[in-house]
Amino acid sequence: MTAHFSRIYQYLLCCYLSDSYIFRLYISSPTILKMITSTFSLAIHVFMTSSRILRPVARLLGYTSHLTMATKAVKGKINFNTKHLTKGDPLPPFNGKLRVYNMRYCPYAQRTILALNAKQIDYEVVNINLVNKPEWYTTKSAFGKVPAIEIEDGVTIYESLVTVEYLDDVYPQRPLLPKDPVKKAFDKIIIEAAGPISTLFYKLLRSPESITEDNFTAYHQGLDFIQEQLKKRGTKFLDGDQPGFVDYMIWPWFERILQLDLDERIKIKEDKYKLLVPYLNDMLKDPAVSQYLVPDEILQQFLKAYTSGDLSTVNYNLLTQD
Repeated sequence: MTAHFSRIYQYLLCCYLSDSYIFRLYISSPTILKMITSTFSLAIHVFMTSSRILRPVARLLGYTSHLTMATKAVKGKINFNTKHLTKGDPLPPFNGKLRVYNMRYCPYAQRTILALNAKQIDYEVVNINLVNKPEWYTTKSAFGKVPAIEIEDGVTIYESLVTVEYLDDVYPQRPLLPKDPVKKAFDKIIIEAAGPISTLFYKLLRSPESITEDNFTAYHQGLDFIQEQLKKRGTKFLDGDQPGFVDYMIWPWFERILQLDLDERIKIKEDKYKLLVPYLNDMLKDPAVSQYLVPDEILQQFLKAYTSGDLSTVNYNLLTQD
């Protein structure tokens, strides 16, 4: 096949240059002409295959450009309270800005929002109705959950802790995760220790009849562990003088426990938690947290419908701003 095309290229070149020195060279020195036509053949081959080569290169360059822009992103005015999209709603066109698929009252999605706010990253919010999700949403989050972040058109990352670690890797301003591997490991242990806090919170909302004394014991053990870490570290926040990864990742459930009068047994009282209570009060004042707070009465109204057993009564758009 290669020899066949080489002869064709020789013929075409000779026809094109029939009155030239090169044609006369073909008669007298076919070896030199063979070298010329080999070069011509290579050029044709490169031309024919360049699109296959350049497409992934262009994609890589585009992604690199995205990373460069990411490090320079500065937060603008964010509308947290967009309409929650539902079945039948079209997918909004991607405008090139980092996008967060969110649910305004979801504590897991709040983790991602807090990280974005702390880093002062510019982003847009697309809120999702989780009871009646848009048909296209699983193309953005394979598990159909929030949060998900869209970093370029059609490229999304999901699961709350994963999105926050990604953001901390890509956006260097205001690092959230510790550089020290041991401290980073202990911060992740604290997040695990807070698991019984969120477990009891959800049980109180959805199935209070299933709660056991073990749930309350585990809850208070989680609080004790966090307070002990505050004591050992001797800092205002678990991460130091300002909140970091561990602070923002455990905060959403504390926020709701402080807002809702769910059960006397889960109240965090200062006579027992002398370090934890001031810590939580300081977290409430943090700008990344305070700008995203939901008014108590709105959260209570939403959760009352959400836990009623009749999900058709849930109004996701209590705070909607067009």
